[in-house]
Amino acid sequence: MNVIFLPIISLITTMILTPIVGKFNKKHGMFGIDLHKKERFEIPEAGGAAILLGTIPIFILFYLITFDISILMFILPVTIIGIIGFIDDVYNIPQYIKTLACLLGGVPLLFFVQNSSLNFILFKIDINNLFYLAIPIGITAASNLTNILAGFNGEEMGLGFISSLSLSICILLIGDIKTSIYLLTFTMAFLAFLIYNKFPAKIFPGDTGTLIVGAVIASFSIIKNIEIIGAILLFPQIIEFLFKSIRKFSSKKYGPTMVDEEGILHPQNFISVANLLTSHFKLTEKKLVLLIWFIGAFFGIIAIILTYFLMLT
Repeated sequence: MNVIFLPIISLITTMILTPIVGKFNKKHGMFGIDLHKKERFEIPEAGGAAILLGTIPIFILFYLITFDISILMFILPVTIIGIIGFIDDVYNIPQYIKTLACLLGGVPLLFFVQNSSLNFILFKIDINNLFYLAIPIGITAASNLTNILAGFNGEEMGLGFISSLSLSICILLIGDIKTSIYLLTFTMAFLAFLIYNKFPAKIFPGDTGTLIVGAVIASFSIIKNIEIIGAILLFPQIIEFLFKSIRKFSSKKYGPTMVDEEGILHPQNFISVANLLTSHFKLTEKKLVLLIWFIGAFFGIIAIILTYFLMLT
């Protein structure tokens, strides 16, 4: 099997598996309410399991064929984080337990990544033994960041597709074609899932899907020692985290964003990326998500440009 076929296989496999997983999950009581519609539809949850099933077995098979040890560097963290997300979707575990559990996702990388420096483009800082603490924290932070900016049809998975595609291009510019294709395999799985998750959503990713996105971005950024590029790609999520920190993560008491008869979203009385945009523009859910995707693409372009100039210096 040639590595070039992996993204194609993951695209097709995830497209086939997503509706199957959706039907299975809804049949077993895993569904959520689509809040930003005039009608309250029951949508299958924890659909991110289709992304795991559409990628990890393919990588395992490819590893058994090629014995490429670098495959383990990213499938182990992503699998661990994905399983934690699925457990949370099923049992709704407390936030602090989920956060602590996500630290386990970074442990496998400690056995593979030897470079203990952080790359800030213009300079590097060797953090020595703090390296063993920074990697699990980085994986945990990124996974939870991609779980923060979510809630609208296609929002988080669209951003995941844009971020991972941008990072794949950055890795290609560095000159590592194989790793770029490995990442593109996840990117195509995100795209396949997005086909069902975009407005109007037929399935939700749940924490299974949103945590996977962050784990993918963090793992490949750490592996290639371009952590700052990964941070730039997650900048929309970082902004949302800062907004939620200001209000001490208390938005749940306000309920969902209000929507009128014409489908226009009306911001609530707390600060968030969605409320900031809907307070300045007249947006439907679909237009809001497109605007958020555009913001994600903007930071993706910045990351690609920085990487390009990094390779010139």
